Amino acid sequence: MGAAMSDEIRGPLQLSGIQMPTWILRYNADGICESPLTRGDLLERLRAEEHSDVILFSHGWNNDFDAASRLYGRFLAAFEGLLPSHPANRTFTPVFVGITWPSTWLVFDNGPKIAGEESLEGKRTEASIDVMSRAIAEAGTPDKAARFRELMGKPTVTAEESEELSRLMLPLLASASDDEIGDGARDLTASDLASAAEATALVEHSSTAPADLDDFGGTGDGGATAGPKAAGALSFLDPRTYLRLASVWQMKDRAGRVGARAMSALMRDIQTATSARIHAVGHSYGCKVMLSGICAGPAFVRPLDSLLLLQPACSYLCFAASVPGTRRAGGYRRALDPSMVRHPIFSTYSRKDLPLHATFHLSLRRDSDAGEPLIAASATSAGDPPSRYAALGGYGPRGAGEELRDPIPAAGEDYGSLGTASIIGLDGSKGRISGHGDIAKPETAWALHRLVFRK
Repeated sequence: MGAAMSDEIRGPLQLSGIQMPTWILRYNADGICESPLTRGDLLERLRAEEHSDVILFSHGWNNDFDAASRLYGRFLAAFEGLLPSHPANRTFTPVFVGITWPSTWLVFDNGPKIAGEESLEGKRTEASIDVMSRAIAEAGTPDKAARFRELMGKPTVTAEESEELSRLMLPLLASASDDEIGDGARDLTASDLASAAEATALVEHSSTAPADLDDFGGTGDGGATAGPKAAGALSFLDPRTYLRLASVWQMKDRAGRVGARAMSALMRDIQTATSARIHAVGHSYGCKVMLSGICAGPAFVRPLDSLLLLQPACSYLCFAASVPGTRRAGGYRRALDPSMVRHPIFSTYSRKDLPLHATFHLSLRRDSDAGEPLIAASATSAGDPPSRYAALGGYGPRGAGEELRDPIPAAGEDYGSLGTASIIGLDGSKGRISGHGDIAKPETAWALHRLVFRK
């Protein structure tokens, strides 16, 4: 399928079984469009044809072109299955635009453990080790790269080896700034990285997902009591956990870069080309792509008509009016301005999303996080956020004048009045969102349907 998107084969790529016209644009890690002629054809088609709505979608972590296309097809199939219920007096002639960006560096959902040398996870893990060892060689010396490979080949590492891995990888992850919660930049330390690896390993080693991170002796920051010097007690510390941590930082930065450089321009070019309503949708780190696109550029000609965030892999405080421990608002609060996005924004979350509910904030753990203040949480099935780095897709939005709906309404269920909240969190914990990738289903399609066809 990937070959079909080369510039020699231009125009829309119709997704199998989908009625609306569908286009897919490719971008590289720096946000440069790799299908510029197709992008130009899309804008020309939007100028020449009458469309009522544009659905603009970005996938998230761990999707190549084919996987992203399948995700888009599944979601649109669920959405189109609901179209017979749209208002008879509303003309609906949509076009779908999906983007792809390189997010397959590491496996996200399956954790650091691999099933076998020939498994897809095993191949990706080996490729990831190659990527990291080359980067370490470029940043240091070949000897350091060789030592990194040696440590990564071990089934487990000791406390001393854990610290050594942290020092080897640190030059590649030197920035600890976080645009989502308004953190100022500071140096990430080897101790931070080791603590994050050990806390993550404690959760992932459990035979069952914890109901609360306190089950692991959690502290105020949602981590575990084991610090770097306690790693010797963690006989199960798989060195590949460090690959997960590197992925969190690097893919997070990449999503922001693609959003700021690519999505920002694409949104504004589509607005110039057509008067159609524009509905933005993101999944996982694709939510960061969309939010960065909205917040990084100049003012819109007119607000986006809607924004649906599906299991977003960004801070639950990214929209907050004031982030505890800082003098700043959340980094994406601008998206709540009605001149940018028509209210309300919908954002799904679920305690069944293990990566976002139980481990995402551990990957961002820093020693300075302990005892940090938190915004008081509203009652919801997903539970209380354990850290200001807790994921929006794991706990829902807080501190932003939000409304939380528990559970997310089923397909066909009346949403009632959307009220005055600028963002509505939709809790899928009660069996309606059962995992990080569980987004192409009637409940999530119905959420988009409600946004598209609201008055």
